[in-house]
Amino acid sequence: MRAAGLDYESRALDERDLPEPRGAGAGEALLRVREVGICGTDRELATFSIGFPPEGESFLVLGHEALAQVVEAGPGVKALKPGDWVVPLVRRPCNPPCFSCARGRRDLCLTGKALERGIFGLHGYFAEYAVDSEADLVRVPEALLDTAVLIEPLSVVEKAVETALRIHEPGARTALVFGAGPIGLLAAMVLELRGLRAAIVSLEPPDHPRARLVAAAGIEYLNTPGERKADIVIEAAGAADAAMAGLRSLAPLGVLGVLGSPDARGEIPFRDMLVKNQTVFGSVNASPEAFQRALEDLPRMDAGVLKRMIHRASFGDFATTIPAAAGGAAKVVHVIE
Repeated sequence: MRAAGLDYESRALDERDLPEPRGAGAGEALLRVREVGICGTDRELATFSIGFPPEGESFLVLGHEALAQVVEAGPGVKALKPGDWVVPLVRRPCNPPCFSCARGRRDLCLTGKALERGIFGLHGYFAEYAVDSEADLVRVPEALLDTAVLIEPLSVVEKAVETALRIHEPGARTALVFGAGPIGLLAAMVLELRGLRAAIVSLEPPDHPRARLVAAAGIEYLNTPGERKADIVIEAAGAADAAMAGLRSLAPLGVLGVLGSPDARGEIPFRDMLVKNQTVFGSVNASPEAFQRALEDLPRMDAGVLKRMIHRASFGDFATTIPAAAGGAAKVVHVIE
């Protein structure tokens, strides 16, 4: 079967012909992968600055955002049957499980030894077939198939927003999201669903495709926060400057969630944080509950905006879509036929 990934010996992005999985074992499902989304993590992986292949191998199949169809349900599978559509979770618990992994919160792994499909030590889904445990699959209604590949990145947003609202003292009303890419737009849409008035801050001019998509979603677009303060601030730009600007944009009791910023140097307003009871947290990956919230929220969002976010490409286009980010707000999704 065709597979796209990273060769750690030649340090190259490559296509391989790999053996097809033999079938589904106990509690497992054999999947025919239909779509794979590309994000900044895949591009960082392609620089060989993060990630590693399965033990004893030198090749890693990429792809952690996926939509697949069940081909075969193994013995003991209870809720899935052939023909069902699913989205897989990314992270697998550490072994032996730490306290967090043992209670089902693999996203909060304490040991740092949890594995992740297509990222750390496990093959991903940029291949024609894959096998997964039923416990690692979220069933998707057919009515959502056009946008279901967004459930994995949306789950990351769901976790961050839930965390921010839980930390904030009751009464959060306003939000700023730094970054107008897919994660930023999804974050603003989730915050609006939660009843907050959200705005997106990004550097693109108002006539840029990303800015136009923000406007189509009915969300305010700003090139700078100015003096505006917000109860909830989400950094979704993958930029240290955005995280630092987010700190300065916190209202009293404000909560900043950092989703992608690298290390930063600069003045940290600790006194403001202390006097104003402000909080900063980091978030990565997502819990099974966050995937369920994503599944519930996706049909509540503007389907036209979600479809405009997605740019579908063929399998072989990975050689150009992974090394370089797409223009606009497009989420590149490869269709595996």
